[in-house]
Amino acid sequence: MHNRETMLEALQPFLDKKQALDDIDYSKRHAKGMLSARERVDLLFDDDTFFELAPLARESDLAHNTKPGETPRDGIVVGYGKVNGRMVGVAAYDIEFRGGSMGKICEWKFNRLKRLIEEQGFPLVILSEGTGARLEEEVSSQGAYDNPQFANLSALSGYVPIVVAVMGVCVGGHANLTALGDFVPMTKSSSMMIAGPPLLLSKMGIDTTLEELGGAKKHVEQSGMGDLLVENDEACIASIKEFLAYLPNNCNELPPTRPSRDRADRRCDELLEVVPADLRFAYDIKKVVRSIVDDGEFFEFKPSFGQNVVTCLAHLNGRAVGVIANQPNHMSGTLDIKACQKICRFINFCDVYGIALVFLQDIPGYYPGPQSELDGIIRWSTRLLYEIEHSTVPRLTVMLRKAFGLAHYGMNSLGMKPDLLVAWPMASFSAISPDDAVQIMFGKQLAKMEDGEERKQELIEEFRAKTNILPAAQAALVDDVIDPADTRKILIQGLEMAKARRPGHAFKRRGITPI
Repeated sequence: MHNRETMLEALQPFLDKKQALDDIDYSKRHAKGMLSARERVDLLFDDDTFFELAPLARESDLAHNTKPGETPRDGIVVGYGKVNGRMVGVAAYDIEFRGGSMGKICEWKFNRLKRLIEEQGFPLVILSEGTGARLEEEVSSQGAYDNPQFANLSALSGYVPIVVAVMGVCVGGHANLTALGDFVPMTKSSSMMIAGPPLLLSKMGIDTTLEELGGAKKHVEQSGMGDLLVENDEACIASIKEFLAYLPNNCNELPPTRPSRDRADRRCDELLEVVPADLRFAYDIKKVVRSIVDDGEFFEFKPSFGQNVVTCLAHLNGRAVGVIANQPNHMSGTLDIKACQKICRFINFCDVYGIALVFLQDIPGYYPGPQSELDGIIRWSTRLLYEIEHSTVPRLTVMLRKAFGLAHYGMNSLGMKPDLLVAWPMASFSAISPDDAVQIMFGKQLAKMEDGEERKQELIEEFRAKTNILPAAQAALVDDVIDPADTRKILIQGLEMAKARRPGHAFKRRGITPI
């Protein structure tokens, strides 16, 4: 027999095994409108660029002997390839076999990929769906094997972009993965929780459902663990591709620039109409963002969580920026605990990947009240200042209208050392709003006066005159008072001036966060 024939004969059994993987019947998933793990991977990567690691892996002997059953790929698709021309690694759990559980061989495959990423520095996408630890193995003391699955994922956090997409039921370890994700999209039918309904019923007597316990809507709107609610698998993959396009391969590279036909000196005349001069009237800050950024396009984080603030990625003259903006349409744009959490996480994320921050400030204060105090608004509002001070990327601030109370620090005012601080002509700066100041200082006296209400209005107008931006401009406490229509041009000029990074805190190992 010739060598060629011998080689092909030896190869054939491996080809047959790989073909069998392609022939697995996923019709039940398709009937639910869901893709298989491999189909999700194929949708993510550019055509003919994906290389799968260890496709012929199978369940460990311990798992097989405990509960016999075939587990193709040991329940996970792992590999790397190109996404929009850039190298990306992927791990996609397959819930069809042993519930997508985390087995010894399965996690070794994933660890192999994470080692490659640690050396080569490209993004990681985890398509998560599964039931946590593999009980067939974990009920044995051998379950304590040296598995660095979370240690090495934690090590990658802050080095390369990490996406953890929740695309089905995620219990235990599969849910824990999301806490290390820079972006966590969730499909509408997905859910995640530390322990599922069966365990809660048997151990705690709590009878609940997957949806009630950890449905996608709950995590996207209430817990904030999810960043974006998407319709289905296809929309989820599309959001991942869009997200990655804003980011560098790792923290040692600059974010990619994006060509745009949008002129750097374009005037935004519509801004003269969008924001009401009367501070009592609300408006949609997203209209301001859309007017300023390249081509009116931005990628919003957590749009359904902490809606009193908007956090989004966008471009200014092709440069990636992170925008943080008060939203007067919701809770008047005050900063409550959820808003502080949302901003803190976003600042941390942008700082890691060298993305400059743009603050659009219209802030009436931190959200007060007994429950707010009990829940820790003091700690979280201070955490916000901590994150701003420790960020090393350029920070630019535009004062649109209000800058009241300590919260103006939380929106990057002069005390936080912004690289640029400009104000619109209707901007108003004060420790407190004029009407509240009058009430606190003179309320008791005014209540005893016959013309108390009239005098109150006179005092409010006096205080309002003092809080307009002119005194601050005369004292050089803002860099300039600008025509709102020039906001885009001036921000771009500021970005051209500001370096990619500012010095960090070299005199200490790290800070102790106020939370």
